[in-house]
Amino acid sequence: MPSGNDLATPASSAAQPLTIAVDLFPLIPGVSGGIVPWIEGVLREMVRLYPGDRVMLFHRPGACPIDVDGDRVRCLPLDAHPVLFYEQMTRHCEREGVQAVIRSYPQEQHPAIAFERQIFTIPDIQHDHLPENFARSVLAVRRRAFAYALSCGGAVATMTEHSRSTVTGHPWTMTDDVFLMPAALTEELRTERATVEPPSQVARFDRYFYFPANLWPHKNHRRLFEALRLALPDLPARTGLVLTGNAEGLAAMLDGFEDLPILHLGYVTREQVAALFQGAEALVYFSLFEGFGMPLLEAFHHGVPVLCSNTTSLPEVGGDAVLACDPADIDAMAVLMRRIVTEPGLREALLARAPGRLAAYDWAVPARALRAGLERRAAALPRPARRLRVSLVMPTRNHAEFIRRSIDSVLKQGYPDLELLVVDGASSDGTIEILNSYGDRIKWLSEPDTGQSDAINKGMGRVTGDILGYLNSDDILLPDAIEKVVAYFAGHPECDMVYGDADFIDRGGCIIGAYPTAGFSFERLMSDCCVCQPAAFWRRRASERTGPFSTDLQTAMDYEYWLRLASDGAIIHHCADKWAQSRLHEGAKTLTLRGTVFKEVFAICRAQGGYVSYGYHNGLWSYRLYESWRGGPVLRRFLPWVHRVPALAQFGAQALGLGNRVTRAQVARTLFRAIDQRHPRFGGLVRRAWGRSSLLRRSLS
Repeated sequence: MPSGNDLATPASSAAQPLTIAVDLFPLIPGVSGGIVPWIEGVLREMVRLYPGDRVMLFHRPGACPIDVDGDRVRCLPLDAHPVLFYEQMTRHCEREGVQAVIRSYPQEQHPAIAFERQIFTIPDIQHDHLPENFARSVLAVRRRAFAYALSCGGAVATMTEHSRSTVTGHPWTMTDDVFLMPAALTEELRTERATVEPPSQVARFDRYFYFPANLWPHKNHRRLFEALRLALPDLPARTGLVLTGNAEGLAAMLDGFEDLPILHLGYVTREQVAALFQGAEALVYFSLFEGFGMPLLEAFHHGVPVLCSNTTSLPEVGGDAVLACDPADIDAMAVLMRRIVTEPGLREALLARAPGRLAAYDWAVPARALRAGLERRAAALPRPARRLRVSLVMPTRNHAEFIRRSIDSVLKQGYPDLELLVVDGASSDGTIEILNSYGDRIKWLSEPDTGQSDAINKGMGRVTGDILGYLNSDDILLPDAIEKVVAYFAGHPECDMVYGDADFIDRGGCIIGAYPTAGFSFERLMSDCCVCQPAAFWRRRASERTGPFSTDLQTAMDYEYWLRLASDGAIIHHCADKWAQSRLHEGAKTLTLRGTVFKEVFAICRAQGGYVSYGYHNGLWSYRLYESWRGGPVLRRFLPWVHRVPALAQFGAQALGLGNRVTRAQVARTLFRAIDQRHPRFGGLVRRAWGRSSLLRRSLS
């Protein structure tokens, strides 16, 4: 697997020129954090080392978010909506003969260019290490975006050995081309010293610690404030803490710490940052998670000691030139703050080591590594598909009438690496004798269980497949279904779950109708279960993240699982091939327990989406008025529309009652996704309003 050092060979003026596209849609200066100077620094040096390359920088309307000059560098502003942006980018790339693409950060939308030719830059995968720092909807979007990058991308460029190891060890990573592309000190900082005074507000302190960071949860501000409170009694008078960066959310962050000497300056100029560094007692950087840690290099450059975390990438970047501790240990943080101020010779010892750490990072190494990666991508062939093992669990209890047909439909599949495990709930109707009749052709176990979900979970814990599914013992798999499922997953590495079409059959196996499947969207699944369970299959990686089936549900455990997978960020596809048959008969739970079905579905929808669709309200009242009592058929004959009145009233009351902030945000995001997919222009207006209004972001976050 290539690494940055492996690729740090001298640039050749005879290198075959490339035509390179750079996707800058995700980058927003001041919002996107350290990824902006990272991408900018690497591209600047690559353009210098390889002047024959044509480089096209695609970005949103307005100024380009990075400053890269070159005779063969072009900046091309495209539409602000991601769907339209990538459509336009695709046309440009086809017209210009682009050979390789740099994706500056994972996105859910993509240019229509072979993924083998794309390099994704990924500084870290923080969201999977600290998921509690993200709203569930935001986490789901990130997971879907990263699934494309890790599963489909031709290569991944990352910043440190720590981040490289998290990428290579990630369950979604399928590429073996993960290389180091570290950052370095920006050119402006290398050539510039402070030429201005620090902001005048800083004069309230005789000395101060400096922390330049946006108010993101992983930056660990509140623990730093607690450590400052512990350290202050032992520090000289008029010692304070100076913060810079985006001030959005500052009031909440400072809640309970208003008495401390903390000053937040918001965004400041680069010159003012230099002045703040040079006047600081120390940089404090007790972050919970960092892909690199650019402020450490800035502090080394300005001759400022560094106090930082001993986790993730910071020990790798800081080496022996920092004082480090556990960022969750407030006492240890306070000790370091005291030591750097009061311990003789400590400051000087740290600063003596800083130049060596700074010299370890320059832009030439990552620029050459990126250029070598682009050469590999330009010559890349489609990645060969690896063989996937499929495991099916068949839960059953007293289904002797149907189970042989269900088992035979699995055994007749032509796929060679297929595992079937029957999990019987202590049947007493002859099922055990049928299972015994198959000898070693199937695996099975029989013991009491607490219900269907318990049986499924037990089975899933015993099977070994990459692709999972379960088939009820009265349902049927159609011939060659598994072969088609495997082919679909092989052709869509990003896909976590796929479901096909299916028919309903009666007790005798005759087709009585088609299951109403539909193309997947979360909004569509919230309106009714468009997934036919026996035709649904998913990757083990997704089930390990989402967990087992709910044993609290009696009838709708499959529907809850599909919604939970989707809410957790699974990429779900629909394939129009017909893969299965679902049997309807008098003993089927979904027919005999209709009231329980509606009760469970309402609870599931509220938990996973924040609302219950009008269709479900309509179905509930149709059941209550026409099916659940003896006079229902007569009422339906004379008043076939009357169920809509209470359904509409209940749905309307739900809409008016969305007072809970989290629920309101869930519904708003659901509605936006539906509109954004169908009307990108209108979606673009909403996106711009969101970006400009901090009030709107706070109310729906």
